[in-house]
Amino acid sequence: MPSLTVFGFGSFFRPQGRSPRDVDLLLIHDDCSRRSIEFAIFCKALIRQELPSADIVMLSAAEELDLKFIERSKAVQLSVVSNPNHLQDIYRTIGARLFSVEAEAVLKPLAASE
Repeated sequence: MPSLTVFGFGSFFRPQGRSPRDVDLLLIHDDCSRRSIEFAIFCKALIRQELPSADIVMLSAAEELDLKFIERSKAVQLSVVSNPNHLQDIYRTIGARLFSVEAEAVLKPLAASE
């Protein structure tokens, strides 16, 4: 069974204090076999349904090693997926971050006005 490691990068996943502009995801699939690529494409389509505005980059593990994308983008690992049903964990992580950012945006002006 192929697997996929999902990372988040960009402003959405940086420490507090910055407003996220969008959600950037990196999908690392095992290798360049047909099965691995098809699984990655299938998972990407499912993520797109839930997060239509997400920017999604797909790389094989070998491509990532060559590009050092994780290191250069300071990506954070969100989940390892071997079953598309496990994508719910990613949506929860992103949802919690969205709630945190939205709450901060509401609370900051209130604290300043006191």
